[in-house]
Amino acid sequence: MIEPKHGSPVVEKTAHLLEAVADAKTGISLGALVDRLGVPRSTVYRILNSLTAHGLVARVNGGASYELGPKFVELARRISPGADRVTLIEAARPILAAAADRIYESFRLAAPEGNEMMTIFAASSPGDYALFIKVGGRSRKHVGAAGKLALAYSDYNEIEAYCAGGLEARTPYTITDPETLKEALVEIRRNGSAEDNQESNLGLRAFAAPVFDTGGRLIATISVPFIGEATPERARSIRREVVEGLPC
Repeated sequence: MIEPKHGSPVVEKTAHLLEAVADAKTGISLGALVDRLGVPRSTVYRILNSLTAHGLVARVNGGASYELGPKFVELARRISPGADRVTLIEAARPILAAAADRIYESFRLAAPEGNEMMTIFAASSPGDYALFIKVGGRSRKHVGAAGKLALAYSDYNEIEAYCAGGLEARTPYTITDPETLKEALVEIRRNGSAEDNQESNLGLRAFAAPVFDTGGRLIATISVPFIGEATPERARSIRREVVEGLPC
């Protein structure tokens, strides 16, 4: 570990330990932390005990591995309203993972960021040819199911301002005419869900449904992108999992 010249050694060790715990997707053991940090076992053990007492780390299912604790959610929520996404992601994780296992499709959780949608979580399909969804990826709102859904639940002025900025084409199927887009948004709001029919990428389709906060404001979308055509039965199965995804 590299420590700053005038820093606190204990704080530096704690910070590196928290980074190591955060990087571990399914938890990390005491021994693995000792090996990664190059710090005596007794030191790592004492730091873990203190962090556990404050809720900053927690044992995975009460076992021998550690993960970030619930206190991080509380602290994140104090930073900014947008940090509430941490809570949303944690709520979505087991639900979308289970749905991905059921229908062998990858699920995307995206949130509006200005004129774009940003992927904030992805649950991968367990299939051998799973579609990869990049967390942090962005796309314009008029391109694809998730973005059109967010626009559909925006107010009139927001939609007008968005259309005034231009609707560039990603594929020959992207909606680039403002009036056509507005008509599609009315239909999407009426149905409560949206579709992407090769509008974002050729060969790619998707179904999307909204996630609302307690005040009825759209805060995110759940979608399932998939390659190629789907049989009517398959399409119904995907749509059902999307629409019944997260409770509002």
